[in-house]
Amino acid sequence: MDKFGIRGEKRGDVSNEGTHANEGTHANKKSRSISSEGRRVLEEWKNQFAVTDRDGQPFCLLCCKVLGVCKTNKVQIHFDTTHATLNQKYPPGSQDRALKITNLEKNAGAEQNIMRASLKVSQAVTLATFKISWLLAKHGKPFSDGELVKNCFLESQCLFDDLSNKSEIIRRIKSLQLSNDTVTRRISEMSENLTEQLKTKLSTASALSLAADESTDIGDIAQLCIWVRCVNSETFEVTEDLLALKSLHERTRGEDIHKALSEACKDMNIPPSSIVSITTDGAPAMMGKHKGLVAEMRRFAPELLAFHCIVHQQALCSKLGDGYLMNVMDTVVKVVNFIRTRPLLHRRFVALLDEVDGAYGDVVLHSEVRWLSRGKVLSRFLAVLPEIEHFLDDIGESERFSVLKDKKWRTNLAFLADITVHLNKLNLQLQGDGKHVDDLLCCIESFKLKLGLYIAQLNDGDLTHFPLLHDMCEDVLDTKQKERFVATVSQMKEKFTARFSDFEKLKYAGQLIREPFTFPVDKIKDLAASFGLPRQPLEDELIDVQGRRHTYTVLQGSSVTEMWRNIPGQNLRLLSSKVLSIFGSTYICERTFSAMSRIKSRFRARLTDYNLQSQLHCAVTPFEPNFTKLISSRQHQCSH
Repeated sequence: MDKFGIRGEKRGDVSNEGTHANEGTHANKKSRSISSEGRRVLEEWKNQFAVTDRDGQPFCLLCCKVLGVCKTNKVQIHFDTTHATLNQKYPPGSQDRALKITNLEKNAGAEQNIMRASLKVSQAVTLATFKISWLLAKHGKPFSDGELVKNCFLESQCLFDDLSNKSEIIRRIKSLQLSNDTVTRRISEMSENLTEQLKTKLSTASALSLAADESTDIGDIAQLCIWVRCVNSETFEVTEDLLALKSLHERTRGEDIHKALSEACKDMNIPPSSIVSITTDGAPAMMGKHKGLVAEMRRFAPELLAFHCIVHQQALCSKLGDGYLMNVMDTVVKVVNFIRTRPLLHRRFVALLDEVDGAYGDVVLHSEVRWLSRGKVLSRFLAVLPEIEHFLDDIGESERFSVLKDKKWRTNLAFLADITVHLNKLNLQLQGDGKHVDDLLCCIESFKLKLGLYIAQLNDGDLTHFPLLHDMCEDVLDTKQKERFVATVSQMKEKFTARFSDFEKLKYAGQLIREPFTFPVDKIKDLAASFGLPRQPLEDELIDVQGRRHTYTVLQGSSVTEMWRNIPGQNLRLLSSKVLSIFGSTYICERTFSAMSRIKSRFRARLTDYNLQSQLHCAVTPFEPNFTKLISSRQHQCSH
């Protein structure tokens, strides 16, 4: 029994050892490769089998094939079964055989060079196709214009008549792939590439904020425009790009907008809790207390900051509240519409302005939704007012608009034109890309101070800042009109003071961003509460920075981002990056809608949602696609 036990044990040991040995052999077989076994193409194979080395693999010069296995017996089997007649025609070791193999090698090298040159040309053609499609997308042109560009190239071939390689140039132009479908695909691929770049930026961002606005396109489809601004607290690189354009084919309630925005954030891997703030146009569907977009978002992110666009609030403050100014504006609009909506009268009026060499060649129509429209209409109307009076007299309509000759009405018109010029200047200061919220708030505060100055000067009869009014009343202002103008400006100042309350929490944030070395430490607790950051480390880091302010003297004259790039303190840098990420207005969304109206016009009303978003993304993004990556991921072919 002991023997059996010993034998069994030994057998078991032997069996186990054999199993392990087999497993090791099997593992070695799996990991075997040409490089691990030191295999290489031997020099003697060239004369024996007409096989040479190409990129580390055996290449047959006779059939121009790459042989899969780098073994002498495998190479010999291929030679014997496929090219056995070579030994009969060209005996081994003979001079004819050596010459034959040399010629084969030269032909193979030339063929390889041709293939590489062809591939290089194909890559260049593909790159040109991408860049032409990029330009078409940036300018909002139809996809079919790609063929027009190609035809323009071909029609201008006379430019190449004095070149020796004209035929090659024409051949390459003809090989450009610019059909409607090809341009569509290229723009789609570039948009996806831009989206991947934005995803990479978002993944490394410390803080991000959104700007959202909704408008309707030419096909009556509601479009939700979402922009994102993210800041990296390590490098303080600020990235601003279109996050998504979502089509809302049914209702546009707060829950519908929130659903579309959540889908966009999910596609870009943005968790709701990571959003610092959102800025909207202030519509009920956006800012509704119970069912608006902000209310829906705060269910998932209670600390979310929400702001009403500063430019929209400025436009609301600029609305005419006084009845006498509204009557002046209504009269101006009636006169302009009377002239512009009658083709014959309009032609005669334009001819009159041309004849008398007027300040302008025409009057412009008023649009209530355009921020700068009222100022442009009033300025031009006042400049050509004598010509308008003369024209109305000629056509017998002077009695219909007899108010134009009233001195008080004209004085009111001049005052309205002057105050509107000031409002338009403010509006232009608030517009623009990449502006921080602190810059916009500074513009508003400056305008409030200007309004106080205007009130004081009007009370003294000083019309320095009202040049049109000065010329109209000849520097002598009626007492009642002066009191009315003072009341109007005072009312406007009260509107500007009452609004922008949602930005009060950023009052000290802007001061911290601009002047961290002199910022009151006791104010940091309010910012910590607003942005959900721990108070104690913020205060400690701010005190440390202020205590060593002499080491940062050089930075105080640099830009905000450059200064904060060199200031230490993890929590302090995170707070500043959150403040810098906030959108002060939805101007960028309004600019996007302007581009959308050019792209999806009445001539392209059937443009699909996907193609609209792809082209719009290319049109408004501040970045460029990675053309090298796009080309390397494609199989290059020449068009037929």
